[in-house]
Amino acid sequence: MADITLSAQPREITGRKVRQLRNLGLIPVVVYGKTQVAKNLQVQERLLDRALHSGGASRLVKVDVEGGDRYNVLIRSVHRHPVSHRLLHADFYAVNMTEKQRVNISVIPVGKPATLVTGLMIFQNMDSVEVEALPADIPSAIEIDVTELSLDKSITIADLPVISGVTYVSEPQEHVFTMIQTREEEISEVETVEDVEVVAKGKKDEDEA
Repeated sequence: MADITLSAQPREITGRKVRQLRNLGLIPVVVYGKTQVAKNLQVQERLLDRALHSGGASRLVKVDVEGGDRYNVLIRSVHRHPVSHRLLHADFYAVNMTEKQRVNISVIPVGKPATLVTGLMIFQNMDSVEVEALPADIPSAIEIDVTELSLDKSITIADLPVISGVTYVSEPQEHVFTMIQTREEEISEVETVEDVEVVAKGKKDEDEA
């Protein structure tokens, strides 16, 4: 798994003036940490976007700052414009490489259940799961085999693959994937039951008459 690296420059512009940076394609960011004094940086929007799409939303990112500074960070939060969704700001958390971190990792289904037929569908109960790991061991995503999934068998946290150096924090019994009947199928069943009840009631009325 290739490292994610990001180039940055020291930033002097703060407050409302950061709009000037965005007009130049630069995004203001802040690096902070348990023992790290907050520092203002700026990064190119296209490079930050690329890092995020490469898994930077959960994986370790190495930030090289013009002038020689380097930070190992987790991107804690990203702010986007509510309409255009363009990047506006990001917070980088500087980590200690020997200290475990808790992060949410995306889960991706792999395979197709043999029991998947018309009227059934796979329901993903959790888009991500919380894990604990050293920064260098944090995976970009977790692939989950769903071929054994059925109406009678769900996939829980306890069923997730073992990953070296990674501990699942969520409760073992929590469902990650389940198989459910589609809404159309459920409606069809309800209508059938109602029909039976109506027929039974009509027959009873006739008997009473």
